[in-house]
Amino acid sequence: MPKTAFLSKSAAACLAAAMAMPAGACTLWASAGPQDSDGGTLLSKNRDWKPGQHQALEYRYPSHGIPYFGLFAVDGRARGIKSGVNRQGLSAVTASASSIPGHLRASQPGKHGILGRILAHYGSVDELAAHASEIFPKSRAMFLMVSDRHKILVAEIGLQGRYAYKVLDRGVTAHTNYYLDRTLADFNVKIGHSSATRYRRVGELLADAPRPYTLARYAAISRDHHDGPDDSLWRTGRKEATLSSWIIDSPAQGPQTLRVVLDNPGMPEAVRTWTLDDAFWARGKPTGA
Repeated sequence: MPKTAFLSKSAAACLAAAMAMPAGACTLWASAGPQDSDGGTLLSKNRDWKPGQHQALEYRYPSHGIPYFGLFAVDGRARGIKSGVNRQGLSAVTASASSIPGHLRASQPGKHGILGRILAHYGSVDELAAHASEIFPKSRAMFLMVSDRHKILVAEIGLQGRYAYKVLDRGVTAHTNYYLDRTLADFNVKIGHSSATRYRRVGELLADAPRPYTLARYAAISRDHHDGPDDSLWRTGRKEATLSSWIIDSPAQGPQTLRVVLDNPGMPEAVRTWTLDDAFWARGKPTGA
């Protein structure tokens, strides 16, 4: 359920007066139900950031939690997990709320990233939704898309603990870097041209794609260059570029499939695909765990 408390007058005035600062942008999209070839879900993220940041794929085995596997930024600004999937089949991806001015996003006392916490402690969309009022108000401003085998959760998180979310068990959804829920529209101080262009374009591609969707179709969408180096889904600009793609196919039955593209500096682009079966999870298990 949306939480609709309002900004204080002073915070609203700051928002109205400020201009959005450059920030990492991403494109998220997902589908569920009969739209997908296996009746499950598909979840995808193109991660955009300043060229030159290194990324790594790593396992995590929390001492009190669910094992998970994630894509981590390992140097430069904004290090940490960017996409992940856990042993129970929950996958989560995030995007920056760059419609909020950078100085306000940089100063969020008591707020933090929640991706690792979600992956370590929740096994399904329904379980996460049941704890939304405990999780989302503690998060930094961001956009979150989460999938399991049957459902997609899309959350928009603003400042001062405000948030809205929805859960889909069929249909298609997409997000870039500005707020779509009307109760959070005042956080759209400046909607970037790239964000608006990418949102429109991914919607067009999803609408025009043959059904049912497949992992291969999502991979083709992720590489779209229709709108040039700065505004395409796969960006190659000097200030912002697509550094990775994360696509997870979660069938209603059987093992999930994860496809990751990494474009690390000084290295050839790498495309990896895994079947997330028992052997996959055993490979990362620490000795004695």
